[in-house]
Amino acid sequence: MKKMWTAKCSRCPRRFRAYDRSALLSNIRKHMWKIHRNWMLARMKAGRLAGSPGNPTVGTVLTAIAQGLPVALALIRVVKKPRWDRLSEAVNSFEPYMKPEHREIWQGVKTVKSIDLRRGS
Repeated sequence: MKKMWTAKCSRCPRRFRAYDRSALLSNIRKHMWKIHRNWMLARMKAGRLAGSPGNPTVGTVLTAIAQGLPVALALIRVVKKPRWDRLSEAVNSFEPYMKPEHREIWQGVKTVKSIDLRRGS
C-alpha cells in the first residue's frame, strides 16, 4: 500500500492529499498561485530586495575587490559565516581570471575574514 502524503496550506486552512510527493507539491503550488497570488508575488519581491549589506552578490564582491582593499574589507566584514562560505567558494572560482593585484587583495580579504571568524566577530 502506498503512503498517502498530506500537507496544509500555510496561508489558509485548506489541506491537500496525494500518493505522490511531487503531485502533492504541484497541487499546493497551483493553489498558492491561484488563491494567494499577491502573497506569492510579495515573497518574490522581498527575495529580490534581500541584497542587504550582509548578503552581497558575487558581482558586488568582485567590484569591491577591483575598487581596493578598504572597500572590499568594509563589504566583507558584515557577512556571516554560512554566507561567507558560499561566497568565498564562488569568488575563488574567479581567482584564476583575476588580475594579480586583485588576486592579492582577495587573498588579504580571505585572511582578514578567517581571523574575524576565529575571533567570533
